[in-house]
Amino acid sequence: MAVSDVVISFMVLVAIYAILSYGLTLKYGHTGLLDFGHVGFFLVGAYTSVFFVLQPDDPSDFTAYVVGLGDVPIVGTWIVGIVVATVLAGLIGGLVALPTIRLREDYLAITVLGISVIFQRFVQAESWFANGPDALRGYSPPLKGLFPLALDTLAGPVLFGLIAFVVWMVAVAVLARESERESRLPLSGIYLVASAGLATLDRPDGPLSNHLQVAAAAGVVAGVVSAALLATLQAILLVGTVVSLFSWFVLAVLVSRRLGELSRRVLATGVGLGTGFLVALLPIPYFGQVSAKIAGTLVMLGALVAGFYVAVDRLSWFDEAKISIIGVGALWFVSLWYFVLPVVGPVTSGGPVAALKPLFQNLVWVLAFGGDVGIDYLVAVVGEVTIRVDYQRFLLAGFTLFMLGAYYLLEVTVRSPFGRVLRAVRNDEDVVKSLGKDPFVYKVQSMVIGSALGGFAGALWAMWTQGLVFVTFAPRVTFIALLIIFIGGASNNKGTILGAAVFWAFQQATTQLASFFPPALRVNVLAFRLVVMGLLFLVVLYYLPEGLLGREDYSTAVEPTATDGGDTEVDAK
Repeated sequence: MAVSDVVISFMVLVAIYAILSYGLTLKYGHTGLLDFGHVGFFLVGAYTSVFFVLQPDDPSDFTAYVVGLGDVPIVGTWIVGIVVATVLAGLIGGLVALPTIRLREDYLAITVLGISVIFQRFVQAESWFANGPDALRGYSPPLKGLFPLALDTLAGPVLFGLIAFVVWMVAVAVLARESERESRLPLSGIYLVASAGLATLDRPDGPLSNHLQVAAAAGVVAGVVSAALLATLQAILLVGTVVSLFSWFVLAVLVSRRLGELSRRVLATGVGLGTGFLVALLPIPYFGQVSAKIAGTLVMLGALVAGFYVAVDRLSWFDEAKISIIGVGALWFVSLWYFVLPVVGPVTSGGPVAALKPLFQNLVWVLAFGGDVGIDYLVAVVGEVTIRVDYQRFLLAGFTLFMLGAYYLLEVTVRSPFGRVLRAVRNDEDVVKSLGKDPFVYKVQSMVIGSALGGFAGALWAMWTQGLVFVTFAPRVTFIALLIIFIGGASNNKGTILGAAVFWAFQQATTQLASFFPPALRVNVLAFRLVVMGLLFLVVLYYLPEGLLGREDYSTAVEPTATDGGDTEVDAK
């Protein structure tokens, strides 16, 4: 796979697991409810949505399932299936909470864990319900038959316009936040141009403070323009290049601003750390013997970790900036992996011109290059290639919208008076009771909303995998979600997205490294990462109990008044 294709898959998985972890963020991070069976709602959402998409059972195709309702157009069944799966998962979460929430909090954790295992074993043992231990297949995700997009139809430009809308909207939203922090005119002027003149430069009460609305409007303009260009000129390469390069430009602005806040010493140390990590991994692809691969990598990684630990212990400035150093090192390593490593082979075998092709393909990530289907173009720097828009990029756009929409709703929830009561319940239930609130009611509501988010993520997972196997919903998925929220910050909604990105970056990296080992050892390498994952969990809990982003203060203290009565807003503090 091209590097950009790997990143597309990575971002889709981040979106799914971020939504799954949102539920635990609300339950545990904001309410203090310990749920060890969150994967059960993930399972309920996945299988429920698929039942609405499957056609009626046909024993001749070697599958068996209890119900198949897919007798209406595929898009409609997916919409209904996702809605029902989300609601059903929330209802089950509420029903589980009702008899256990009044007991000690460990009873809830044990009960939900037991129910999730029962769900998994039921799916495994009862072949009539969902094909038993075999995979449940035979369904298609929505609109897949339209891909690769054909530009001579109406659906092609419209669907590509949707992709352009999502990319442009997210990029403008990021640029708007940076413009709010920027006191100089150039960045604000760029934001004004990128938003198609939909904003003024007024501060602080102008449209720049409403960057989400402006970003959505700018995305609509970009999507309509892109669809019009494709429908009239079929300029897929032009539109794809513009949209892709704009996203890279905004990312460069964001990174340059963050790096500009760091000292040169921290930047140089981070670059050295990232380079050292890359050098430590070189024995895996380039050493022939398996023992040499493992020994060489472990020795160099051990030396790198030991040097980092000594620097933290002996240098005060290093200790204070260790998180920034790790961030710079990770960014540098990813940049080398994405831009430099893919061109090393073409440069050595075909010269600098040959290296332009993979570099161009990774830059124009909105488009897929190669394959037997699509529209052929002759491009000077690329050569004769097939350029197409595949289904993966469409799914990424849709799942990104779902992730951001769920994030927005979660932010609204936790910043509301309801969210402040949840945090008060987490910190001290007696305070909540003294103000006339019933903690039991708020805990049940938190379980319902959090479980519904888990069910929603399960429906997206079913759409992504196009097949369900019971082993996917093992109890470890819950602990992966817990690890994700602990990495970013247990009560930090943005930290949940960051934690999902860190976890899946680790998964993708180990999968790629395992490909350099013989098939007999590859399974062991992939299994060993569960041990590394457990160690990572312990390291995060010990050294970073607040996560990478720390605990965010979502609430504003409100002084009680005589007229507040039982509706007083409770601050989490």
